[in-house]
Amino acid sequence: MVINHLIMKLIKKKILILLCIVINCHFFASCDEKNEGSSLKPNPFNNSSDSSILNVKYTSNADTLFLTWKLLSDTIDFDFFQVSLNGSAEVVKVNSNINSCFLTHVPYNKVIPVSISLVNNEEIIKTFKKDVVIDGLDTVFARILIPDKGSVTGGDGTYSIPLPDGRSIFLMGDSFTGPVTNGVRSKSDHMFRNTYILYDHGKVTAIFGAKGEKSSAAVPPGVSDESKEWYWPGHGFVDNNTLYIFQTLMYQAEAGMWGFKYKRTDILEYSLPNIVLQRNMNTPFVGSENVHFGMAVLKDNNYVYIYAQKDLNNTGTSISEALVARTTIDNLYEEWEYFNGTGWTSNSSEAVKMEGLSNVNVSSQFSVFKLQDKYILLTQEKQLFSGQIYTFVSDNPQGPWFHKTLIYTTKEQNIPNVYTYNALAHPQFMKDGMVLISYNVNTMDLEQLFNDAYIYRPRFFWMDIDKILGK
Repeated sequence: MVINHLIMKLIKKKILILLCIVINCHFFASCDEKNEGSSLKPNPFNNSSDSSILNVKYTSNADTLFLTWKLLSDTIDFDFFQVSLNGSAEVVKVNSNINSCFLTHVPYNKVIPVSISLVNNEEIIKTFKKDVVIDGLDTVFARILIPDKGSVTGGDGTYSIPLPDGRSIFLMGDSFTGPVTNGVRSKSDHMFRNTYILYDHGKVTAIFGAKGEKSSAAVPPGVSDESKEWYWPGHGFVDNNTLYIFQTLMYQAEAGMWGFKYKRTDILEYSLPNIVLQRNMNTPFVGSENVHFGMAVLKDNNYVYIYAQKDLNNTGTSISEALVARTTIDNLYEEWEYFNGTGWTSNSSEAVKMEGLSNVNVSSQFSVFKLQDKYILLTQEKQLFSGQIYTFVSDNPQGPWFHKTLIYTTKEQNIPNVYTYNALAHPQFMKDGMVLISYNVNTMDLEQLFNDAYIYRPRFFWMDIDKILGK
């Protein structure tokens, strides 16, 4: 929600037309044949590397590595190239007149050896090795969701809710909608306290202006000056063609960038499919201002589970935990039950932290969702320059949680003044056994916000479901 920025060079996606015969399908987006036990040596890393035969370059998008190469000698007689990733016995054959291919499911943020061998008469005669490192970021999806003009062009938050017709709505915090030119944003660009992005099968539309052109998508009742009081989004859900969005009411208690405080959480109801506000209601929770319900929401069977992040120490070395309440649609505004460690109680003061989250401090925004028959909690460690994103697994929506897994570590916080925060899952977006995950980026240098507009945009990556589930 605080303005989030980050420096990142967008990688151009190359559309490669390949004439590849694939021996094993594990690495490729398109493949036909499997290795039927040919005499090819399964591990080309047993051969000496010859850096004089090939000049290799690479780019990447998400988990896909795009390789191009130039043969430096025209005197070598061979039948085809053989490409292997990380010393795997799974290899790809590429015709000798082709100088490119792509590999998928490449591990992130690791040095990965790639081998390109020349094969003649089923024997490897030359091998070139190159170490590659990819960051795993899906820059294609990111540029669709946050373009340079025509929609939201910068922001954080980045909750998403799938809609019944296949669209998704993204809930953004502090946002810009003005155009970005050559990476630079005009200093006159208006910042909205929140916006919505309607994602419709690759097309995006910004939603704002609930109470006038310069107002946000959601404005607290009776508020005319959003610099004093405003909404930052929590999560939400859909039931019976109605969209419910939790919004945290914030106010400026002190001067400065960090002078905001939490007041309460409201629920806004929108009719679908046109996303028209029907009513704005308070939640029934009454308790400490350090407990923020609505930071994750899960509709499961007959219950709506509403998760809270509780701050015990909200500083650069934050200490926090997570609570959970549940209710039904009929009692959403009237009666919640709170998990007390053994069961459910109507007394909110008896709510206790969910067990099994180890020593990870739950971030201000996090996700709880289902994969297969398991419940998953995803959070980023709430330490300003940590960058560590974890998942946990449970058999129940209230925990206990187990199988703590560090799935990704962000890198942007290594840039001066830049930090990352509030990773979220988007389980309606899946591909090839992976689920889409985002995190936000910010800067403490206000000038960076405008001089490098790409900083203040969410980053996206894909994570293997099997890794999350521990399979």
